[in-house]
Amino acid sequence: MAEPLNLTGLTGLDVDQPGVCTIEASCVTGFETMAQEEIKELLDCDGTVHRGRVLFDFPVSRVKELRRLRTVNYLWVMVGHTHKFAYPESSEDQLVSLADFASSLKWEKALGVWRDAFDFNGTIFPDTRVDTAEVSKKPKLEDKPSFRCTCYRSGTNHKFKSTEGAIAVGGRIHDMFNWNVKMKDYDLEVVINCDVDQVYVGIALTNTSLSNRTISHYGPTSLRPTICAGLIRLAKVEVGDVVLDPMCGGGSIPLEGSLMNRGAFFIGGEIFDKGIVRTRENIVDVKGKHDLPISPSVDCLQWNALQPCLRDNSVDVIVSDLPFGKRSGSKADNRVLYPQTLLAMARLVRPETGRAVLLTQDKNSMFKSIGKVSKYWKLSRNIGCNIGGLKALVFLFNRTKESPILSPDTVSRPTKESPIESSDTVS
Repeated sequence: MAEPLNLTGLTGLDVDQPGVCTIEASCVTGFETMAQEEIKELLDCDGTVHRGRVLFDFPVSRVKELRRLRTVNYLWVMVGHTHKFAYPESSEDQLVSLADFASSLKWEKALGVWRDAFDFNGTIFPDTRVDTAEVSKKPKLEDKPSFRCTCYRSGTNHKFKSTEGAIAVGGRIHDMFNWNVKMKDYDLEVVINCDVDQVYVGIALTNTSLSNRTISHYGPTSLRPTICAGLIRLAKVEVGDVVLDPMCGGGSIPLEGSLMNRGAFFIGGEIFDKGIVRTRENIVDVKGKHDLPISPSVDCLQWNALQPCLRDNSVDVIVSDLPFGKRSGSKADNRVLYPQTLLAMARLVRPETGRAVLLTQDKNSMFKSIGKVSKYWKLSRNIGCNIGGLKALVFLFNRTKESPILSPDTVSRPTKESPIESSDTVS
């Protein structure tokens, strides 16, 4: 069951506040605090944190600025909400009551926000003029938006299926606005969320996930850029920092980091040929994809992460998505790989001020590795998150004042054919 939304202090649903709307932003479960910080930093709005989402009020006139957010996946403008919804006994009555609730809401402000967000110039509201001659001149099909309705449910007191809820509410909306129904490639999506006693309706401001805007060439285990953005924010990257991902795969982390922090330099290293090819293609494509005047401050190289070819103390921050030991490698490999990687990276990262943000689902291997490298790395905290349905942890390390002196025989030498190193994890 989803937790009830806390709308205390939010005024966007008030019809007497035409210049303010309430926005719901979804994010990776566990990364809500990072999304809240970004919303405050970029948009100067105070968000209310819920599991997997953040709610906040936002000026209607600035709606296009919402797409600047990099830690959120989807955005909705809320139409209406109630936490005292009484479901009737029969399934038919429940569907009718949901449709009645949707039709009772004030849609004008939310639809105006959607129109401004998508620059829609067609006819949204039906023609209510009495003149039958004029009414007969119906708008052309292409002048009206196409739409679909989606229903999400949680709880055990619903006697209808999600598809039935979407049909009932979508049918009522069609009767209200006479929009064109289209299940794919639609213009507008209405979402109704049903809990035990909570129901709320929203209009999507993102028809596709915002995570699709950075990477063009995906690997089998590419990490979503929105997750990368959360890891980068945890690293507290500063101007002038050199940030390294020693196992970058397709380059999701360094590329996303370079778009978020223009004053830092990002490096991605990868042992596999295909991974490096994807990284270089993504770096080339992102300039045109984002219409950037210059290429982002990022580069990549092919190497063995256990024997990195960089100077001692030349890196400020490590941000990496370590192999989970599922699609690539194994947990037995990780028990060897993790401590050796931390040891090799300790030589590169500046003592005392250096830090590392490491994501992995193989928590046991990481905890067992910490004691082996405690002379060089101090664990400050860990954060639980949900990555593609897997419960993972983000480990935040700080460098101690000690620095290792490594000989060529200190670490093992995995080959390209060995699964001991891998690219991004399951997204």
